[in-house]
Amino acid sequence: MNKILIVEDSLPIIQLHSFLVKKAGFEPVTATTFEELKNLKVALNEFFCAIIDYSLPDAPDGEAIHYLLENKVPGIVMTGMLDDDIRDKMLKLPIIDYITKESKQAYNYLHNLILRLQKNERVKVLVVDDSQSALSFLRRLLVRHNYKVLTANSGSKALEQLKANPDIKLVITDKEMPNMNGLELCNEIRAIHNKDEISIIGISGADNPSLTAKFIKNGANDFLKKPFCPEEFYCRVQQNIEYIENIETITRQANTDFLTALYNRRYFFESLAHLVKSKENQTLAMLDIDFFKSINDNYGHEVGDVVLKEVSSLLAKHFSEQLVARLGGEEFSVHFGSMPIDEAEDLLEDLRLELAAMSINANGQNVSCTISIGLTCGVFASLDQLINRADELLYEAKDTGRNRIVANQ
Repeated sequence: MNKILIVEDSLPIIQLHSFLVKKAGFEPVTATTFEELKNLKVALNEFFCAIIDYSLPDAPDGEAIHYLLENKVPGIVMTGMLDDDIRDKMLKLPIIDYITKESKQAYNYLHNLILRLQKNERVKVLVVDDSQSALSFLRRLLVRHNYKVLTANSGSKALEQLKANPDIKLVITDKEMPNMNGLELCNEIRAIHNKDEISIIGISGADNPSLTAKFIKNGANDFLKKPFCPEEFYCRVQQNIEYIENIETITRQANTDFLTALYNRRYFFESLAHLVKSKENQTLAMLDIDFFKSINDNYGHEVGDVVLKEVSSLLAKHFSEQLVARLGGEEFSVHFGSMPIDEAEDLLEDLRLELAAMSINANGQNVSCTISIGLTCGVFASLDQLINRADELLYEAKDTGRNRIVANQ
């Protein structure tokens, strides 16, 4: 579903909405009247969502909204006349959101909302409550915003879900549950996951002003008192998920090389230090692009950067299950864990042959390059010794003609 329906009678707003929809990667389809909308009925299942004007010339009281919801098209309502009565009506409907047209931030908010709805299809949220009706209610709210929703009716079941789904980003838990209440569940989760890994929102219908502090002191990020306004619920959910995503982005940027998107030297060394101390066999390759300085000298650094990115993409493709890093310049490393050296050598040979046969198109220039590889396997006293041994073999590969693997156990 790569289309978004725009139901709007103002041409300037249609143009603006169409621009935002295209910017978000969707194809806009428009209807300027309720009658035009009804003519699209056979195609309504093709739409990711609809942006709906509350008042149309032939449907002044939100009839288009009801029509689309009845036909199971998720709707974002845009209105220029949001009084308290209309707001209350909107909040009672299963719409995605409503936005006032007069707001200076309205169109930026709309664009971000569409992008968020796309992202949410990959975001897992766990809802924990011993009440089936409460679980169903929260699930409906979250599904409306495209979240992947998991449920658990007890604290122990919630912990099982977390173990089975380590990519859960948010847990929403009720306070009042038998055997393990929401506060106890927060403690159990925080013993496994810190606040940078999973957010927790506590909820309760109890009239206890201290519950907010209790939840936060026991590891929750946030608290909502039931009954809550759906608007506030969505804002709290989104803020808590975006917090986790921002931490992930910062961590990824700190651990990856900006140019190639491979892991960087710091992450590589930190990841391997404890493995070497395990006193188990470690298989490691050091790789270096042959005559890379000549590529930069002959074609320029922009072409050199393209070559680095192409080689990195090839490494990521061939070694998706291994730790691959750019250590600096044109030097890379692949850690194979305890894989036997002959198996690692076969994988590296496939890479070497594919790269040698490639022609890299960079800024209109066709550039060929090869790679030399040093490969070692064994038990080493330190990470430095492991890397130094692979480096020695790499230099041997360079000294004996390049475009080859030199392996030694």
